[in-house]
Amino acid sequence: MSCIINSIKVLIFYLILAISAFFGLVFAQTPAVPFIFLNRRLYFRWCSFAMGYYLLMATCLLEDLLGIKIVITGDDLTKDNKRSLIVLNHRTRLDWMFIFMLHSRFQTLKQLKIVLKADLKRIPGPGWAMQHAGYLFLDRIWEKDQETMKNISGYYKSCQSPLSILIFPEGTNLTEQTKIKSNEYAAKQTSFNASYEYCLHPRLNGFKFLLNSMRSEEILDAIDDVTIGYEGAIPEAEIDLLKGHIPSIIHFHVKRYDLDTLPRTDEEIGEWLQSRWEQKENHLKEFYNKNQFDSSSKHFNDAHTESNISFQRRLAFILWSLFILFWSYCIFAYIKIKFFVFLVCIFHAIMDSFANGVIDFVCQLDANYRQLNSIRTRPAIKQD
Repeated sequence: MSCIINSIKVLIFYLILAISAFFGLVFAQTPAVPFIFLNRRLYFRWCSFAMGYYLLMATCLLEDLLGIKIVITGDDLTKDNKRSLIVLNHRTRLDWMFIFMLHSRFQTLKQLKIVLKADLKRIPGPGWAMQHAGYLFLDRIWEKDQETMKNISGYYKSCQSPLSILIFPEGTNLTEQTKIKSNEYAAKQTSFNASYEYCLHPRLNGFKFLLNSMRSEEILDAIDDVTIGYEGAIPEAEIDLLKGHIPSIIHFHVKRYDLDTLPRTDEEIGEWLQSRWEQKENHLKEFYNKNQFDSSSKHFNDAHTESNISFQRRLAFILWSLFILFWSYCIFAYIKIKFFVFLVCIFHAIMDSFANGVIDFVCQLDANYRQLNSIRTRPAIKQD
């Protein structure tokens, strides 16, 4: 019976998320589109704020509807909103969603960006909204992805806004099949070749290139190494959550590394990441024996923090609900609003078809502007 109730809750959860994402895209983010040409910094901040508030609303559904609790140990980042690159072990396909709860405590949801598969950016509603918010989508074609990471790093610099970019160095989530492939690959290496049980061996190229791109653009202050562990059911994919497999408690262990402490060469960066993952494997092995990461670390979600964030996320849910009700009435009552919604859908479909999405168009436009600006400001060569 409880499984059926959980399934109904998750169905409601998915429906609210999808409907809210569509309304947020149409009526909160799309009105900012003219600023792509007038003021990209304002456009980026506008869309990031809208996405951040949507994610805060989503944490209300995760915690108050689905009843998921979280425990945070490690470094206290509640008052230290540095520009960061977040590395997280990919235990399930839903890790990226659960981390919203962690960053709601750090008050950094509006600056959170996620590295995702390129296919996801074409999903009507959520995918289009994530494009406007500046999420990073990769095709897993190395030559193309290098250009994407380079362009979006330049775009981030132009926007001059704090960023927390989440990347999964493992490339895919942990399953029996991916674990076998990962350990087979690692066994052929000369170092860090032990078999892992609780995570996959990290892929190095994407992490190294993104780190170096952000460092060269001077938009990075730290690396946040986050380890996630689950108590209760572990939903491997979206369908498992729909079947009622909801985790009871999610644990996050956070370790921050200032950029100045990180190595410079590609080889040393790769070894640093592999060393972190070896440590992560040991931490996870201990966690699944004790259901806790570090008993000596402070738990940051104390009563005061929880009371404050509980009020914020419930207020976000109420305001977002009123937002949807208002625009639902407008769609029903006014033909002009219906036409606007139709135009928004046509606009994004065209952008996906002819410009590879809004985010690629904006990044290319910004790259062209920066290139033109550098030519204009380049000192003229004196002629004798």
